[in-house]
Formats: sequence, C-alpha cells, structure tokens
Amino acid sequence: MRILLGIHHPLNPDMGAPGVTLALGQALAARGCQVDYFSYDDAYPGLRHHTTVHELRFPWMLTAHLLRAASRYDVLDITTGDAWPWMRLGRPGARARHALVTRSHGLEHTFSERLRADARAGHLSLSWKYPLYHGGYRLWEVRQTLLRADHAVLLNTQDVAYATERLGVPARRLSVIPHGLDVAFQGLPSPTPSAPGAPLRVACVGSWLALKGRAEMVAAATHLHAEGVSFTLTLYGTGNPEAEVLAAFPAGAREHVRVVPRYPRAELPRLLRDEEVLFFPSHSEGFGMALVESMASGLTPVSTPVGVAPQVVRDGETGWLVPMGDVAAQVAALRSLAEDRARLLRLREAAQVAVRDMTWRDIAERTSILYESLLRSPRTV
Repeated sequence: MRILLGIHHPLNPDMGAPGVTLALGQALAARGCQVDYFSYDDAYPGLRHHTTVHELRFPWMLTAHLLRAASRYDVLDITTGDAWPWMRLGRPGARARHALVTRSHGLEHTFSERLRADARAGHLSLSWKYPLYHGGYRLWEVRQTLLRADHAVLLNTQDVAYATERLGVPARRLSVIPHGLDVAFQGLPSPTPSAPGAPLRVACVGSWLALKGRAEMVAAATHLHAEGVSFTLTLYGTGNPEAEVLAAFPAGAREHVRVVPRYPRAELPRLLRDEEVLFFPSHSEGFGMALVESMASGLTPVSTPVGVAPQVVRDGETGWLVPMGDVAAQVAALRSLAEDRARLLRLREAAQVAVRDMTWRDIAERTSILYESLLRSPRTV
C-alpha cells in the first residue's frame, strides 16, 4: 500500500503534530507500506519561519502537488482543512480506487470555542485578527474537509460528538484513533514507594499558557502551601524563562517550585523518574500526549476532562478527573494523594498499566485496517 501523509506544518520530530505524523509514517513503513510526506518543507523549501500567509496558501500548494502526484497513492491521509480545494475540483489525478482520509490533531472548532470562552472570562486576550483566519476561515476549511473526505480520524470522543452534532458529519465516517507512545516511554520501570515523610512530588508538563491552566497551577501551589502540605512542583517545558514563571507564584509557594523551560523530548522519561503526580489542569487538548507519556512514566494524573483524559483516567483507579477551573477540587485531589501514599502507589501502578498498549505498532495496525476497509468499500462522497 502506498500512502501520502500530508501535514500543515514543518515536518519536525520535536513538534507535536509533525512528530506524531513521522512516528505514524515510520510505524506504517514497518508494516510494509510505502510512505511519503507533504509538509511545509515541501511547499516552502528552505524557509524556516512561516506566517499566516503560508498557512493560507498551503491547501493550494497541496492541491498543485496532488495534481501531479495523486495517481501514485492508494491512500491520501491529509490534515483537516487542507485537501478541500482538490476535493472540490473532483480529485483530479487520483486512482480510480483510492481513499482520502482527513486527520485531526485536535479539532479546531472545539479549541476555538474554549479559546473564546477563556477570553470572555478574562483569562487571555484575542487579537482582532483572530476571527479572520484561525477563528473564521480556517474553521470553514476544516469543516469542508470533514464533509468531503471518505473518512476522518479524530483524537477523542468529544471531537467526534462535536463533528456529528455541530458540523453535520455522519458518524459512520468518523473514527477515534489515538496517538501512540514512542519507544522511550515503553517498558519503563514500575513506580516505587515514596520515602517516609517525603514531599509529594508533582509535575506539570506543557507550555506556560493560560489555556494550559497556568492560573490553576499558581492557585494550587498557593493553597497547598497555605494548608501546610509538603510538596514540590516542577514545571517542565514552560518555554518561558525560569524567572518569569517563578514570578507568577507568591513568595511562600515559590519555594516549592522548580522550572525546566526546555528539554529534549527523549529526556522526558528520565526527568519524570522521580515524580509521582502529573497535575494537568489544561482547558483544551486535542489529545494530551504529555498526559499519556506521564502515565507511562509511572505518574498518576490529576487532570481536567480534556482530550484523551476521559478515556484513560478512571476516577479513583488510575487518577482523578477534576472540573476545569475548579481549584478547590484540584487541590483536594492533590492533598488526598499526599495524605495516602499507599493509595498513591496503587494509582501510579494502575496508570502505567492503563496506557501500556498505546504503542505506535498498535496504532499503525488500526490505521492500516481502516485504510484497507476504505479501499474495499465504494465511495460515498
């Protein structure tokens, strides 16, 4: 089977969606598929910095490529929002029997609604330009591809519900296929008990953004300190300088906090080796790779119900699901883990087991089965 994976980004293994696209392609190749890619690297060779103009042009650059190359492929698996011009032209150059899959790395519509809600609540400010492209035209492009593709792959059940109920996409043309764990996160050692009297070791993994729940991180640390809970909080991958992040915490709480602005992705299992709990108060996730990777590393999550969390976090079994923005509930969950270390260990062990089978080998198998099914079936769009 010959496959084209198209993505609306540079093909950088250290970036989120591009990294998982490469990982999927490698896993499909390991199954004997021939995999090619089309990304910003092909549309804009030699260009390192991209603007909204490049985003706007990409569907048309992809269309020009497909006019030349579509006949080579059995399957065209393209990110949402990008293949609509080619589809509206009638898929010129495609094989008589082919499958066009559109793949979401987090549905733009649900992300946009959460962003607007946070802006209304005063948590962030949106540019006047936002409704013109990312909050407007891009949403139209994404809906067009969802409606016109043979099938769409989404990352979570919330996005599926939105696509069917709000965008009018038939449920039969939607599948949930998650991301897989890189080899570095497979076969990691089982969690070990806390030392008697040791502080609860809490980690946050992700950018220092309002949408990632930074206000809740500050509030939780402040409350835990005020209540006399012994804890450490390490923020990995903030992207912002340590001094800037620490300045957001009150003086007393700041003593518990450590900041690691950047790290090589392959180093994350080692960095998380001494952590016990992932605090994941995010407001929006397409998937939540940091959540799954942390669970694989033996951390139990205290997470909002975003992205894949409702599928892997079972309340009181593998961790705790807490309401978005509910600092009291988040602090209560963290405090309960500090107070019952035997239960903490059981939750950590169960969390690690819960994601053990989420390998790229398994994801590639599920993806191949979908491709083969589509190629056997008559087109319905």
